[in-house]
Amino acid sequence: MGVRKKIAVSIVLIIVVAFAVWQFTSPQLLPMVGGKYSAFGPYSNRGSWTIMETMRYGSAYLAISISNVTFPRTGIGTDYSLVISDVNQTLTNSIVKGFGVRVTSLSIQDSVDGSTSAWGNGHAVSDAVQATSIFFFRTSTNHMLRFAIAFQLYDLLPLGSIPDQTVTDSFNITQTVL
Repeated sequence: MGVRKKIAVSIVLIIVVAFAVWQFTSPQLLPMVGGKYSAFGPYSNRGSWTIMETMRYGSAYLAISISNVTFPRTGIGTDYSLVISDVNQTLTNSIVKGFGVRVTSLSIQDSVDGSTSAWGNGHAVSDAVQATSIFFFRTSTNHMLRFAIAFQLYDLLPLGSIPDQTVTDSFNITQTVL
């Protein structure tokens, strides 16, 4: 095989690898699930909000649901779950197959003492995006918690994705700690 053919094959392989990396680093498709996670229950026992996001190739109604997974007590960590699900979407371009979401930050701040918490990715749901956090309460009282979340919306193409917009929002809940 000649030098030109080797170079051509190398370029084609690099392009194939680049497309594969682009495809596998894209967020998963966020399917429409309606009110599955926003109805009162294990994923929304602290509250649920529906927000409309207008994107480049359509719009989506996203449900943000917050729940405490463990019972809140002082000195013991309380697990919180935040789920982002797709209630309904409208696509305006046939090349886009749907939307994806990737959480970039989540913080919980207490109004009583100002303490904050870190976050991590949850994997308990397969058709939505979940972020989890552990919060430590220091006092027994009614706490007003502020969940500040930032997430990136993606337009998913047949091969790969393109970032659309970053959304930053906050939600308040009241939590009684014994």
